Amino acid sequence: FCMHAAPVYIAEIAPAKVRGTFVSAKEMVIVLGIFLGFAAGAIFAPMEQAGWRWMVIIAAVFACLVEVGITFIPNSPRWLVLRSLRTSSPLVLRSPVFDQGTQDRNHPVDEALASEAKEALAFFRGATAAEIEEEFNVMLSDARDSSAGASAAPGCLETLRYPKPLIIGCGLVFFQQVTGQPSVLIFATDIFKSAGFAGAAALSSVGVGLVKLLATSFTAFKVDQYGRRQLLLWGIAGMILALAMLGTAFSFRHVENGEVSIPRGCAIVTVLALMIYVSAYQVGFGPISWLMISEIFPLGVRGSALSTAAMVNFGSNILMTLCQTALMDALTPAGAFFLYMAFAVISIVFVAAVVPETKGKTLEQIEAEMTRGKARGPYPEASLAPCSSA
Repeated sequence: FCMHAAPVYIAEIAPAKVRGTFVSAKEMVIVLGIFLGFAAGAIFAPMEQAGWRWMVIIAAVFACLVEVGITFIPNSPRWLVLRSLRTSSPLVLRSPVFDQGTQDRNHPVDEALASEAKEALAFFRGATAAEIEEEFNVMLSDARDSSAGASAAPGCLETLRYPKPLIIGCGLVFFQQVTGQPSVLIFATDIFKSAGFAGAAALSSVGVGLVKLLATSFTAFKVDQYGRRQLLLWGIAGMILALAMLGTAFSFRHVENGEVSIPRGCAIVTVLALMIYVSAYQVGFGPISWLMISEIFPLGVRGSALSTAAMVNFGSNILMTLCQTALMDALTPAGAFFLYMAFAVISIVFVAAVVPETKGKTLEQIEAEMTRGKARGPYPEASLAPCSSA
């Protein structure tokens, strides 16, 4: 839950010009943790009795540090602004006035929550009072528009009111899974064994983790330069190449006494293909899918949209896991890799045709585009009055 909620929170607190870097940095830190986990496994593996205990203790220490640190971080200013509207008058959001698109912009907001939102903005921005007030008014205006016609506590069905971002978000996380990411890593051990690294399985895992970390770091630092769409296209293209190499190499595999072997020349190709695939995934689908989801949905349904996307993500992951053995038996590993390649080709067409570029745009501008509106600005001054005055 924390892993999927984090990109939405980061996107809501980050300035537009560095939002991609900040959200992708979340993925980079996760991959760093995976790399350190692999490294810890390699270090503690010789300790038969106490090794796993030390790994759990170290992980628990980091978890405690995160728990302590997060208590000092305020709520998202955008979420607080939205809550200030819903708390002040839940019924106004569903009134005929709102449904007709002529919102009463003088309707008061909850003063306590509005004040907390401004304090959160000051915490994250370190800007002047005038700049904080201006950004607060932008958020308040967008929250009013985003909540028009919505229920006070939107559920997953509310996301159906926004088909364009729903198709983009769910499509990305679906293709993220069906292009073979879980399956390719399952064969990592066989690939390294065939290449002559059977005695260094732990170190091989560290190598995969290091490649993932380097690729994710590239994305984190370059996503606001090259853009989300461009990195997705590059990443998927790399996955197509890697899956073609894996499918071709596994066409020469041999199974003897339950052991899978690949000719040495092909084995070297599979190791190279594995590294290309891992790198390409971490440049594209890995960090960018959740970055896009955190950006494209309107504020009023962003939380429920995240839940919908997470359900599609986990559902497709479970489907791929359950079908893994059947696919391998019916198509052979080579055929399965070519099938994943076909899905990757479909996914690159999907990205090219449907996925927009959000680099450098504010969440309010993206929302306007996703809801077929025009980017709004400058925003009118919003009224801030005590809730009791309504």
